[in-house]
Amino acid sequence: MMSIIAFDVSMGKSYMVIYNTSRCCVFEGEILHNKIHFEKLYQRIVALVQQDGHTPEIVFEATGVYSRQLERFMNDHGFPYCLLNPLESKLQTASMRMHKTDKSDAHVKNSYN
Repeated sequence: MMSIIAFDVSMGKSYMVIYNTSRCCVFEGEILHNKIHFEKLYQRIVALVQQDGHTPEIVFEATGVYSRQLERFMNDHGFPYCLLNPLESKLQTASMRMHKTDKSDAHVKNSYN
């Protein structure tokens, strides 16, 4: 099993959750789409690679303009990622709960793998 990093992307920021190989949430929090926060994200991903021996699965919704900075970061550093279809993501999350929040969306995206 692989660790999973899932993002709920919005304008200028993302809510991120990290699940370890046992599917326990080991981190959750907001990251801004800026150089400082992307450097911290890079360090987290590298630490997971060193810990697990492979790159974690990275998942986020294709939100057009909002997700482009995150996509570029992943591409620039060679991290593979899975883009979710926004409509399918919305239908999946709607069927799972009544209250939609960025925090809960990030956790739900973890369940796609």
